[in-house]
Amino acid sequence: MLEGKKIMVVEDEALLALDLAMTMEELGAAVVGPCYRLGPALDLVKSMKVDGAILDVDLNGETVFPLARFLEEQGVPFVFHTGRADPVSLLAAFKQALICTKPSTPERIAACLAEALAAPAPGPDNENRAPAQQQRDTGTPQPA
Repeated sequence: MLEGKKIMVVEDEALLALDLAMTMEELGAAVVGPCYRLGPALDLVKSMKVDGAILDVDLNGETVFPLARFLEEQGVPFVFHTGRADPVSLLAAFKQALICTKPSTPERIAACLAEALAAPAPGPDNENRAPAQQQRDTGTPQPA
């Protein structure tokens, strides 16, 4: 599913980060990180190319949004893995993101990331991801 992909893991809970990293490796991915804080994650992603990322929204009280914006600008698909109460605001700010709410199994997060990697890149004929993909993970209906 993720064979040969470089996947960045950004999660401030150490055990969860290691569990995600091990699952990604079991699925054939090369893991970048895991990173537990925003600064090191930004430094790392600016020094190497990644194919996708799993991002916890809240990193010890600091949001991951600067990293998400950088990844979005680079065209790198990512999944927010979060317990954040307002997924609609995340999708409003990051239209290409998918959301996998906590708690989730590492396998479910991997499946969500694989879906993000398989989605067509945004372009003139494809400005946004399909609403059904966003709806499935947020539980919130999206306008057609």
